[in-house]
Amino acid sequence: MAKDPKNKKPFIDRTLIGLFAMAAVTGAACYVLEGRDAFFDSFQTDLKNFLDIAPKMAGALMLSAYIQLLLPRDVVARYLGDKSGAQGFALAAALGFATPGGPSTSFPVVAALHYAGTGRAPLICYLTAWSTLGFNRVLLWETPFLGAEFAIFRQIASLPLPFVAALISTLFPATFGRKRSP
Repeated sequence: MAKDPKNKKPFIDRTLIGLFAMAAVTGAACYVLEGRDAFFDSFQTDLKNFLDIAPKMAGALMLSAYIQLLLPRDVVARYLGDKSGAQGFALAAALGFATPGGPSTSFPVVAALHYAGTGRAPLICYLTAWSTLGFNRVLLWETPFLGAEFAIFRQIASLPLPFVAALISTLFPATFGRKRSP
């Protein structure tokens, strides 16, 4: 699948420039206010975090690219498209519930689903289920730290949220603000 050269994003864009500018300003403030040692300790911690996250991001981005190629748009539209209705919401909520990982690994998958033809309301349902009902988080964090009873009650209380968010999203105009191709 050849990409249109007109749609190619620049490597250095306004977002990247803005992030580096904010990092430079806060780094300078840290150096001035907290001293040289605090600045380099913070930088070392940031570098370790980057080296921890970078391979996960690379894997998630590759997964995202493969999902976009493998998922036929007509199948995605049928099951998760704008006209998929309650069945699409239920499938999106189940997928969100089952998706492991944090934002650095999950959002590339979300982008792939969006580009593959997932409708706005099912995508909002998916994201809301992932962020409020995620099984991985309940199993690894909530239950061990807060107990099974708390985790069960929170899951029950949160269960309608993905569906409510999806339904509310249908009340707004259909513009999504992004093109459907990467």
